[in-house]
Amino acid sequence: MHRLHTFTLGALGALLIAGPAAAAQTIGDEDHHIKIGGLLQAWANAQQDAAPDGGTETEMYLRRIRLMVFGKVEKKISFFIETDNPNFGRRGDFSGRMFIQDAYVEYEVSDALQVAAGLILVPFSHHGMQGATSLLGLDYHAALIRYPTGSNLVWRDTGVMARGMPFGNVFEYRLGVFNGVHGDATPAAKTSGASAWSQATDPRNPSDAPRLAARVTLNAFDPEGGPGVGGMFYDGIYLEPKPEGLVSPKTVLSLGGSLDWQRKLNVQWAAAPATGTRQVASRSDYVAAAGDVFWDIPVGPEKIMSANGQVDVYYYDHGDRRSPDAFYAGSATMFSGIGVAAEAGFRYDIVEPVVLFDWFDSKEANGKDGDVVGIAGGVNTWLSGHTTTLKMQAGAVKTGDQRWLMTGTLQAQLLF
Repeated sequence: MHRLHTFTLGALGALLIAGPAAAAQTIGDEDHHIKIGGLLQAWANAQQDAAPDGGTETEMYLRRIRLMVFGKVEKKISFFIETDNPNFGRRGDFSGRMFIQDAYVEYEVSDALQVAAGLILVPFSHHGMQGATSLLGLDYHAALIRYPTGSNLVWRDTGVMARGMPFGNVFEYRLGVFNGVHGDATPAAKTSGASAWSQATDPRNPSDAPRLAARVTLNAFDPEGGPGVGGMFYDGIYLEPKPEGLVSPKTVLSLGGSLDWQRKLNVQWAAAPATGTRQVASRSDYVAAAGDVFWDIPVGPEKIMSANGQVDVYYYDHGDRRSPDAFYAGSATMFSGIGVAAEAGFRYDIVEPVVLFDWFDSKEANGKDGDVVGIAGGVNTWLSGHTTTLKMQAGAVKTGDQRWLMTGTLQAQLLF
């Protein structure tokens, strides 16, 4: 606790000295420019150990370090490239790699159609399309995003996506064709005398069919999204610093629905022979669906107060894992089932208390292995909108039959 207290004072002091972070540095004019920016999120975390006789682990590390390059090569062609080096220094590990997390180019045909190609966030749920810089909570509800193993890099996939608002601001669509999982129809082999099967061959999607993902949104008031880099990612809360205080520039109430699908990803192996090859007994399609409601409602004429939040409901069909012959039998997250991610807050100028909730009910042999329940609460301090923030959050998480584990985290964010 002394270490957390020291970090809190140090992080707050550094942010106050830094003052309002400048916008990304821009080179060029309105239709031909490049912007260079970055994101730093520093965490101090205390968490109960999962072992029955375990104590409390405390550590400080860099949750996210990102460099961003984006802009326009001409009036209708924009691009976005972003790196990440997540969890740098966590548990004393400074060997983390920096990798490309987003990389796409987008052509704006009209307000009704923009076409992007590259490494893109899969358009699945409002929460899944949000940027990490503007989350209402301290981090994502990651327990509820359960894409198939090998189908994504941090929820991104390579492919082509069309999006737009064909009927004004009321309706937005996003439709993408992605790589998804690249399977192999070759049966898994076991050599004579081997002690166990080594199923390195991936039996999913043997015809190498593409992945399809789609989302539609209805906007009751101001729209989210729109052409250009700024419209690709949703915000968890919309903020704008002004002389009178921190205001809500939009009035948002949206209702969305999403689908994610790829052929023959759910696999059941046949019984294992003593040696030779092991065949596939059955395959079925992976499908996931999500529905969400998001609100960001200003309160009062000056809009320095607002009510914010969202509820995302998820359904996943990763096949029947009740048999040990299921392909996903060894995975810790690929459970079929339903879940809810919810968060809400009420902001007064730069201060906002928030509450968060996670729940996932898995379809598993004993009904518990993939279950998750989490509750949390905290306070956000938006020192300069999204650019300079300090968030404190504490809560508890229960996974399967494990006991409740308490956790507390402080995050300092600088976006420039």
